[in-house]
Amino acid sequence: MKKFLLASLLLIAGISGYAQTYQPVTSKNKTYLATVKGLSYTYKDGVVTLKNNGNYNLGTVSIIASSKVDSTLFGIALFEDGLEKGKIVKASVYFTAGPGKNTREIPLTEIDQKNLVLSFDKATRAQP
Repeated sequence: MKKFLLASLLLIAGISGYAQTYQPVTSKNKTYLATVKGLSYTYKDGVVTLKNNGNYNLGTVSIIASSKVDSTLFGIALFEDGLEKGKIVKASVYFTAGPGKNTREIPLTEIDQKNLVLSFDKATRAQP
């Protein structure tokens, strides 16, 4: 019984280590930190869901994705239509990969989603 319990715990620990990574905001800019405070997002199957529980209506938000295993992979989800306080919006992630001029669009089926690293790229406040 102890071996089964230990094996189950190790399996769960191994599986939980294969999820996307969400990087925290590292900016020191107080205005930017106030803008993103209360924003949260999740990623699942090529779609980012953004929730605004902050103090400001937003103008533009972009969330970028990179890979732990492919340094040329780049993904971006753009929220350009604004986001009011208390609202939730979704956007598809557009992925590209390849060096320089050889960059090409990558379909979601070719993305190793377990090794993605997601972070805020840009967030602006809406005009009052």
